[in-house]
Amino acid sequence: MTEIKVIGDILSGKYQPALTGNPIVDAALINHFCQNLVVALKLPTVTVQAEHHWDLTVDSKSIYVVDAQILRLRHSLSSNSNVIAVNHTDILRGNVQPTIRQLVPLLTQPLAK
Repeated sequence: MTEIKVIGDILSGKYQPALTGNPIVDAALINHFCQNLVVALKLPTVTVQAEHHWDLTVDSKSIYVVDAQILRLRHSLSSNSNVIAVNHTDILRGNVQPTIRQLVPLLTQPLAK
């Protein structure tokens, strides 16, 4: 099963954007978004994980759901076919429907090995 990594904040390294600025609140909001994806897509919980310490590298075996504000600053990341931009407000509100529309085609085709 493909792993989906949700990035809404980055807590370590040189590049540390935050969702709200409060790490505890950010973690709760991103985890809520992950749980909504799990329920909506009927996936095992372990396949959708929040990634708070992302080093900006993309593994071809995973799908990355990344806050569009982070991707806006890192243009080269959005050119990867397994990176999906998610609206900042959608993460804050736990709205997964726009993300699901982008995820379904990726989940139905095999990723690179």
